[in-house]
Formats: sequence, C-alpha cells, structure tokens
Amino acid sequence: MRIKKHPVVRKIEGEVERTLGDFGYELVQLKFGGGGGGRTLTVLMDSPDGVAADDCQEMSRRLSLLLDMLDPIPGSYTLVVSSPGLDRPLTRDSDFERFKGQQAAVSYRSPGGSRATERGLLRGVADEHVLLEVEGRAHEIALTDVEEAHLVYDWDAESV
Repeated sequence: MRIKKHPVVRKIEGEVERTLGDFGYELVQLKFGGGGGGRTLTVLMDSPDGVAADDCQEMSRRLSLLLDMLDPIPGSYTLVVSSPGLDRPLTRDSDFERFKGQQAAVSYRSPGGSRATERGLLRGVADEHVLLEVEGRAHEIALTDVEEAHLVYDWDAESV
C-alpha cells in the first residue's frame, strides 16, 4: 500500500512503534495534522487483549517522554493516544489477510485516476491485490492503488 505519510510521521514512526512494542502494543496508525495551535499527533494502538483507557493514558505518558527527547515537532501540539476503535484502519498489506472474513471499506485510485470506494467482505490478499467480495461478486484492487482502508463494524450482526 502506498499511504502518504507526513514527514513528522516518517521521522518518528520507528521509535513510536518500538516503544509501543516494548509494552506489548501494536502501532496501528500514526497521524500528524492540523495547523497553528491545533496540530495533533494521533497514535492508534492495539493489543491482542484490546486497549483500555488506562492503557492509553499510560502510553501517552511514556510517548510524551519519548517525544520530548526526540523533539520532532517545533512548537506546540496535542498528543492523542487511542485504540483503533470498531472501524480499525487497515494500514499494512498484512492487515488485509489478518482481518479476512470481516467487512471492510477500501478507497483507491482506479486505473483512470478517479477515486472509488468499495465496501464488502474482505477475502485477503493474492498476487498483490486486495480481494473483496461485494454483493456476491469478487473484486480485486491492486495494493499499489489503495489509498485508505478500514474495517466496517456490522451493527446488524450484533442486534440478534
């Protein structure tokens, strides 16, 4: 996948990922954005046992110390540490295989250059393509064309 990353994210991603890993967490996504006093560094983390508010608070404290040491962002910004939530972003090629069998939305650039989004059942990855079943029909989307993807929580399945 070729997701564009802010220069700040490219600069600190490895250190943030290592720090989370040292405490048993996986870095799902790291985003930096906003302007002026509204700049935000967002860290989405997960673990096999899930992530509680206390986990986020503790990792926020630890990551603040790391970021103070690295000092990658001039000026002020807000650090947000959170779980990925029900609509977990799919940020690595391996995520498409890992979450096979779940509903997902995949946004991509079509060969003609227009942006499209498909929503369906994730069937994994084969030959550098995301496999998605949409209304009973198979769709293949080249990983190099994927711009963004996330799980889609099926609320109807829970209302039984």
